[in-house]
Amino acid sequence: MLALGYFTFRDLLHDRWRSLLTIGCLAVVVVGYLLLTSLAQALVILSKQAQVTNNLLLLSADTIDPQDSAINEDVLQTAMEIAPNEIQLAFPILFRHLTIDGYIMQVRAAALEEMSTSLAISLVQGEWPNGSGQIVVSEGAAELASWKIGSTVNIYGTDFQVAGLVRFEENAFGSVWMTFSEGQRLFGTSRGFQVGYLSLVPSADPESVRSKLLSDPRISPAYSVYLEHAYTNSYNQSNSNLLILSSLMVLVSLLVVSFGIYNATNLSLTERSLEMGQLQVIGFSLQKLRYLLMARALVLTFLAYTLGWLVSLIFINQQRLNASIDLIFRALRLTPSSSLLGLVVALVFALFGVWFASRRLTALDLLIRSD
Repeated sequence: MLALGYFTFRDLLHDRWRSLLTIGCLAVVVVGYLLLTSLAQALVILSKQAQVTNNLLLLSADTIDPQDSAINEDVLQTAMEIAPNEIQLAFPILFRHLTIDGYIMQVRAAALEEMSTSLAISLVQGEWPNGSGQIVVSEGAAELASWKIGSTVNIYGTDFQVAGLVRFEENAFGSVWMTFSEGQRLFGTSRGFQVGYLSLVPSADPESVRSKLLSDPRISPAYSVYLEHAYTNSYNQSNSNLLILSSLMVLVSLLVVSFGIYNATNLSLTERSLEMGQLQVIGFSLQKLRYLLMARALVLTFLAYTLGWLVSLIFINQQRLNASIDLIFRALRLTPSSSLLGLVVALVFALFGVWFASRRLTALDLLIRSD
């Protein structure tokens, strides 16, 4: 074993520039593999279904971003009149995307009593905003911006104090919540509100109520009605094809590791066929030569994987710090399990590449024995 390690070290040192080139090329493949794996994991996280509720969301027609919607109070009253036995409560929500402390946050405003009861928000720490100038923030937003209970947050030129931390059942990572009156004071009332939240009675069929609302000319075509869980997951569902593609690319990147080691080993055998023959003549068995090539490949792959892992870690951490917290980059991360699994699989694929390339040693061995 010591002799094998010595010969491997001497061989890599003798061919240091090609070894460094091989490590660099494989490291690029490893970076691609790790980033694609992180992307696939992030898509899985973001594709989890939000809590299924028995409620509807009313927005302006053809609105992709809720921030672009504009609704007035009369529409909520109309909805109640259309389905009085199915809709038990209708209330407005203000919605904005704002840059706060350098990060893009979702700022929402709703009546305090609805915030703590009707919406899928749970208080984790602190208390609900019970006065002017108070807000609650999601755990993700607090983590990113280093906010704590009592922190002062400047929103739209106005200072607010963090009264509590909340957990939001939707997939939005970072959100800031304030009372509806505070939201109107901050943003004004000229645009109305952005989302009408329709809470249905437990026995109501959401799809049936939705169809009833959309069939009324007072609602359609000016407004659209969505199932709450379907709307909050629409972005995640659109990522399904990207998830499949990234998973396939992960497999391709592993195959490239095998191909890279195969090329490096094959080139070494081609250029050193004489030396290989001489080693066999002085007593090196075919199996020992294979072990030497495998050890060489394992060292190259391990060094390349370590370099690729460090580059990927730096890149992902940089993206997580700079990205908007509602973007997929916030879900990117290198987990110990995926990193270790990638290393093991890369080493196995490297061994496969050596085995495939070293088959020519058998022909060389037969030639030497025949002489």
